[in-house]
Amino acid sequence: MPSLTRRRALLAVASGVAALAGCSGGRDRPTIDRRSRERPLENYESRRVRNEDGAVLFTQREELPTATDDERSRYVRSGRSVVVSEDGLADLTFGDVPEAERLRSFAADTDFASSSLYLHAMPVEACYEIRLQSASVERDELEAGDLHPHADFCRTYRPADVECGVNEIHTVGFAIRLPVAAEQSSGSGSGMSSTCRPSHRGESFDATVTPASGGAEK
Repeated sequence: MPSLTRRRALLAVASGVAALAGCSGGRDRPTIDRRSRERPLENYESRRVRNEDGAVLFTQREELPTATDDERSRYVRSGRSVVVSEDGLADLTFGDVPEAERLRSFAADTDFASSSLYLHAMPVEACYEIRLQSASVERDELEAGDLHPHADFCRTYRPADVECGVNEIHTVGFAIRLPVAAEQSSGSGSGMSSTCRPSHRGESFDATVTPASGGAEK
């Protein structure tokens, strides 16, 4: 598949853009009821990586599954894990690619006496990017020592000068260090918006880790 600029790619798939945006927008999860139960976090840290070969970044299995070009591989590339202890981190298997190593290194620097981790990976079309917009935890569960984090993401076009293949699938991964400790986790949640709201905050992207309230993305 030849490479092309994002502008050419958008022309090639123009007829499908509305449908894609509709599907993504339909998955928007924030609601009044959910937000009333949650405690927004301001001082979390995060690392975002992108593997352009579509590699699996991490898994809770002993062996890393293999990603292929079929539809099922989109699920193989997806993953979520909440880690509240060093033992929990040791149970994860990270991929043999530089992006997975960056996530692992970020995770290994976590002090679980005061913090916890929310790892999230997903496939993304080559001409799009995924950004982390916010992170929160459910209040009642946290008070009981049970961590249930929620991350809100958004999808947008990559810069116009980025070359991308229309049918190429990449993998993006996020490691979010939450400034709360817990004894266990009963699950996690996430939402995806089809538009990205302006924000001066952003996760670190293959660069020096910065707080969520820090500078702009690179």
